[in-house]
Amino acid sequence: MKDRRLEWEFFLGDLDPSTLPPRTPPRLRGHAMARTAAALWTYNRHGWPAAQRYLRELAPARGSARIARLPEATAVRLARREVLFCQMVTRVLAPDGQCLPRSFALAVHLNALGLPAQVIVARGRTVSVPRNAFHSWTELYGHVLNDNPDVQLGYAVLQRVRSGRLGEARRPVRT
Repeated sequence: MKDRRLEWEFFLGDLDPSTLPPRTPPRLRGHAMARTAAALWTYNRHGWPAAQRYLRELAPARGSARIARLPEATAVRLARREVLFCQMVTRVLAPDGQCLPRSFALAVHLNALGLPAQVIVARGRTVSVPRNAFHSWTELYGHVLNDNPDVQLGYAVLQRVRSGRLGEARRPVRT
């Protein structure tokens, strides 16, 4: 029987079988989605300062140690799979959310799974429209997850926010 997961894998970039991530346990994904919902409620209700505190104090779920030990390439691939589940929660709680709530929600979701994702807040290097002067995205081990990877070139980073409860963001071995 053919593994149905592989039918859409080509959307994720590389097809190297050595980076095929494990399935995320439903209980762990449910925990991450619940943390994402709570985080978006905090952001909508109390603003960015309270949201930053929420992310910095967020502890990974019990049972996330296996995911936290994944090699870098595998962890990034798993994170890209999880974008869909995070966006389902985001579309319900922040349907008009721009880049900051979407990036914040994804970072919370991944940190709850045990992956040390960061929210990056940046200012455009050259700005022709003041409304577009600032932007945010989510990174995991330096890989942009929810935006064009070249976004890093056009913006100067002002702030990086990540969970302080994951310990030092151990950089796994590159594969």
